[in-house]
Amino acid sequence: MDTQKMMDLIRKFNIFIERNKDNQAYSDFKEGVNKGLDIAKYTFEDNLEKLSLSYSDEDPAEKIRGMEDNFNQLLDGIDLSKKPNCSEQRLDGVHTGFEKSKKIFKEFITESFPLENT
Repeated sequence: MDTQKMMDLIRKFNIFIERNKDNQAYSDFKEGVNKGLDIAKYTFEDNLEKLSLSYSDEDPAEKIRGMEDNFNQLLDGIDLSKKPNCSEQRLDGVHTGFEKSKKIFKEFITESFPLENT
């Protein structure tokens, strides 16, 4: 995948994430959700090549499912241990942010790679 296409996909996913953040996160939980969304955003950027975001001869629906599974596995593999200044509510929020980002990724990937165009 060329660099420009990768940058466009990263920019587009960042917009999807930012649209779903709580701009007035006044609780540890909500701040944790935003942190989880940020971690998902950076995970996507760092692993774009691994997510196989290039067109191939695969069945388009299967390819989208595969990309979703890969992204979900990346997020599920992140180990969050309780840090001294991190409350239980914030950690719960981060996990909720991960779950929210999985839904966002599904929406993003479906919009970015529509089945009828592949």
